[in-house]
Amino acid sequence: MLILLLGIEQTSLVYPPFYHTMGINRGTLSYVKIITGKSIEIKDPDAIFGIKFDFLDDPKTSKDDDEPTIFLLSSEDAKIYFNKGFISFGYFDKRGAGEDELWFPTGISALKNGSVFIVDMMNSMVKKFRFDGENLIYEKCIGRFGILPGYFNEPYDISITERNEMYVSDKNNNRVQVLDTNGVFIREIKDLASPTAIFARSNDDRYYREKRNYVYVIDDDKKRINLFTDYGERITSINYIDIGLKDASFERISLDSYGTVYVTDSKNHCVHIFTEKLKYLTSFGRKGKNEGEFIVPKGITIVRRFNQIFIQDSWSIQYFWIGLDMWIKDIRPYIFKPGSGTTIYYFTTQPAKVSINIYNEKDELVNKFYNSSWEEQGEHYIVWAGDYNDGKLVPPGKYKIVITGKPLSYARRFLEKKIIAEVICTE
Repeated sequence: MLILLLGIEQTSLVYPPFYHTMGINRGTLSYVKIITGKSIEIKDPDAIFGIKFDFLDDPKTSKDDDEPTIFLLSSEDAKIYFNKGFISFGYFDKRGAGEDELWFPTGISALKNGSVFIVDMMNSMVKKFRFDGENLIYEKCIGRFGILPGYFNEPYDISITERNEMYVSDKNNNRVQVLDTNGVFIREIKDLASPTAIFARSNDDRYYREKRNYVYVIDDDKKRINLFTDYGERITSINYIDIGLKDASFERISLDSYGTVYVTDSKNHCVHIFTEKLKYLTSFGRKGKNEGEFIVPKGITIVRRFNQIFIQDSWSIQYFWIGLDMWIKDIRPYIFKPGSGTTIYYFTTQPAKVSINIYNEKDELVNKFYNSSWEEQGEHYIVWAGDYNDGKLVPPGKYKIVITGKPLSYARRFLEKKIIAEVICTE
């Protein structure tokens, strides 16, 4: 059996084209110094969050729609860094145990109106700030140390939905608490083992293609990923062994507009990709400092309006678009008789538009088998009976099956994956 993959590099995530970024797809401290003239040192970058604030969106033009504000959280030195446009940056630097200070921040989320919520783990509370485009301005504290509803014991992460519900992983209380954005307790999700990262998905978010109310939680020493309904009913769980790993450290979670789940893994220096129900699809990246590589990746955020993906590792922030990988998993049978046919099984890592053409040894089109508007990620198959488009059987010989996929994202403008497989029709 001959299978040829054209463009075999990993392309589940791809860098935007040059005209979009001027070739700058990775931000490092050296790059910040070149652009701003300022030298900074960031210790232990641990989380990242991106959002397009309403007050920074000019309604008279769409040219600024893809320019989000990115917050980078450094736990060790208790600082929050953020960009101001693309040529300047600022930071919040007020360390301590006071109400308007941060001691050991570990999670961050925000609302489009400018409200920013930061989990201060060592202070066992959530701090609410207001971002005005230039500065983070303290507003109030939410919670305190304890075990009662609305109290925390080393909270870790936070995720806020379009319903203005605030999900906080309450690590040492082995639960997730749900509060409104004023800090009023609503409900809790139990049956967890020291939960860390969290991501809540709401059907009120206009940028999701399908409407769901799901909550994703990492727990069990960062070894397990859980899926719950928003009211705490467990749907499924998956750990590192289930996806064939010897070990893992699942760090942070984010979702794109198709509901695809992305989880950073600092131990294996990659990003794992799952369906919305946590069926494993693929992993992207490896250890290194070249393109498509990471050194201890932790933070990930996706601005779903344009599915802009930002991944933070120990020394940089990389900017990606959603791409597409695909491959043939099996052909059964590889040799077949006219009329009996063969089945081709193929796999796509993201939703894609797929076309399938079959050619003879003279490269003449025999059967234009398939041309989808789009199909879900995962395993697919086609059955070719060994016939022409008009139903007549083909003569014996070698035939080439060409499967072409294009992502549904903006990367469709420049990314195309092609697989060529050969089958044999015999007497």
